[in-house]
Amino acid sequence: MKCVRCLQDTAQKVAVAPDGSGAWEVYYCQRCNFSWRSSEEPEVIDPAKRDPWFQLANVDIENLAELVPVPPLSI
Repeated sequence: MKCVRCLQDTAQKVAVAPDGSGAWEVYYCQRCNFSWRSSEEPEVIDPAKRDPWFQLANVDIENLAELVPVPPLSI
């Protein structure tokens, strides 16, 4: 399934409404770690309506991460 954020075929369904109503499904992208519900607003799940700033299409995700150092624990 195509991810709505990075537009790669790396998303999969990971949950459904537990009552069997089909009211919502949850999807998760293994590439960009984005997750979304099928019941989200179109501005969230429709790439044509999303703010381009939030899209990760054609982005090298491996080189995007900047690790934040964890400060030492003070006791």
